[in-house]
Amino acid sequence: MIKNKFYKNLFQSLSFLSIVMILVFILFVGFICSINYENNNGWILLVIAASLVVFYFIIGFYWIFQKVIINEEGIEIRLKKTIIKYVWNEITSVEETTIMKNPALRIKNINGSEIHLDKRKSIVRAIEYYSKANSNLTKIDRQ
Repeated sequence: MIKNKFYKNLFQSLSFLSIVMILVFILFVGFICSINYENNNGWILLVIAASLVVFYFIIGFYWIFQKVIINEEGIEIRLKKTIIKYVWNEITSVEETTIMKNPALRIKNINGSEIHLDKRKSIVRAIEYYSKANSNLTKIDRQ
């Protein structure tokens, strides 16, 4: 059985999370260094670090927790309800590309709209497996 549910923006989410964690680490080191001083306002650095983590999840919630479901019908992007759904016979091409220096797949629809998915082996396998019934889409275009 092929896995068909994925987090849509996993690579981008992990990239931004790593940047936030580096900043939090730097702020935490600053807090540790501030303990040695008489006038200790290092708690401000801890508040900033906690705020960065909270803002990451609040601002990024919509993108972090989107899921992609690839099945016999097509490709569906969901949060709690369906955001976008592409039926296989409406998909004109699947191309390799990059988004923010992360490998991605660009999926183009008949009406000109497109979605981007992380280029992971499991997503590529699922697209190739479920799209075989579609005569318009023969393979993923490698650039």
